[in-house]
Amino acid sequence: TYLDDVHERLVLYKRIASAKHEDELKDLQIEMIDRFGLLPEQTKNLFASTALRFICEKIGIDKILIFDDKAEITLGANHTIEPLSIINLIQKEAQTFQLKGQHTLVYQTEMTCDSSRVTSVENLLKNLGCV
Repeated sequence: TYLDDVHERLVLYKRIASAKHEDELKDLQIEMIDRFGLLPEQTKNLFASTALRFICEKIGIDKILIFDDKAEITLGANHTIEPLSIINLIQKEAQTFQLKGQHTLVYQTEMTCDSSRVTSVENLLKNLGCV
């Protein structure tokens, strides 16, 4: 309902998906607010998810899956996260963090259905010293 025109919506989806860095994404947010008014929660979530993608590319995360009760973070072969920080996190909070296989960190926590999901994962990456 934020954008009634389907063509305009698809153009903006493509522009968001093809953004190369966070400044470009912020400029697009400003443009959309100027043209269409304040962003609804779903659109804010789309921008937050895209910004998280930039962080993931930078530090070598292949995939993040977010569910209602957890997030699964799959590390790429060339990730820049210090393994010792993951081990320390798991040892300190074994109920909250586990490894699934060799490359996936599971973060057990209640995930609300809004952009705070993305913020929660981003904060975890900051705590691991990645951001």
